[in-house]
Amino acid sequence: MQSRAVILKALILGASVLVAWAGLATAQETMSEAAAESAAEAAKTALPEVTLKGPTQTPLPKLPEGTSPDAEFVYGVFQRGWYLTALALATPLAEAGDVAAQTLMGVLHETGLGIRQDPVKAAQWYELAAGQGDPGASLQLAQFHLLGKGVPADKKKAADLFEIAAEAGNPSALYNLALLYQEGEGRPHDENKARELLKEAASLNDPDAQYALGLSFLEGLSGVSDAGQGAFWLGRAARRGHTSAQIYYGILRFQGKGVEPNEQEAGDWFERAATAGNPVAMNRLARLYAYGRGRELDPVAAAGWHYVARALGVSDFQLDGFVESLDDETRLQARKKAEQFSATLIPEVEDPSQKSP
Repeated sequence: MQSRAVILKALILGASVLVAWAGLATAQETMSEAAAESAAEAAKTALPEVTLKGPTQTPLPKLPEGTSPDAEFVYGVFQRGWYLTALALATPLAEAGDVAAQTLMGVLHETGLGIRQDPVKAAQWYELAAGQGDPGASLQLAQFHLLGKGVPADKKKAADLFEIAAEAGNPSALYNLALLYQEGEGRPHDENKARELLKEAASLNDPDAQYALGLSFLEGLSGVSDAGQGAFWLGRAARRGHTSAQIYYGILRFQGKGVEPNEQEAGDWFERAATAGNPVAMNRLARLYAYGRGRELDPVAAAGWHYVARALGVSDFQLDGFVESLDDETRLQARKKAEQFSATLIPEVEDPSQKSP
């Protein structure tokens, strides 16, 4: 069985995904607090009599004979989607002071899995666990204070909690703490300290930190400008799927700034971000197709990407003129091409000679 620390890290990092799972649960998976307390009482000595399957439909793990459920076992139950059972088992452990169980109770109340969503109670459980030095609970509670979710907004408190998680090597905490130093909120403004924290988070493969660090070198923050370092870190973030980094790195590749120029590779990065739905990348890709830079000259693809980008709010008067220069048949093909990317964004028009929206 995985160690409690590893399971906790995976749980905290995946908290946003768990919110989506909640919508998959059946009506049977919701439970009143009174019912939860009743089930928790039964759980003090054995597994609850009534256990409902979660959306994953994974079998309930077996509890070794003659043993009582501990936090590791409860996390196994939770990971398999048995949220009611996890709630019932975690409650007595959390009330007895088990820090991992307290963090799990925070997650259950935050996400609404197995119980009514309640950010106030989630914050209370996270605070109990954070008070015992738990870095995962500290990270979640810091986010609550940063956003004023379930607790009053307090960036100083958020920074203190991010620091606890950062000292444990959590890349998300390092990144958020760096931003507070950059903004001078919750911590004194200190670009050098911010870059130091960003470097640490980036070295742990946090794509947001890699992107922010790359920008800090390109924009000369803290008085240090280094296009090569900027391109290096943006490239790292781009390879990890960071859409904004893919666009910026594509621009650097196209211009040859901090990296060898390569227009074809620039087009590849724009295309990755464009197919992920980013309208700025769509606009950049349309320009490459329109002028045959990094892509074979293709008026249909150029106009098609331009239609979608413009429908998403990115205007380009130069490309407008390019599209106007095309014949009606080419514009019609481009419209069909655009509909392949997003059939709902481009409204149908009966007359192909009409201007695109």
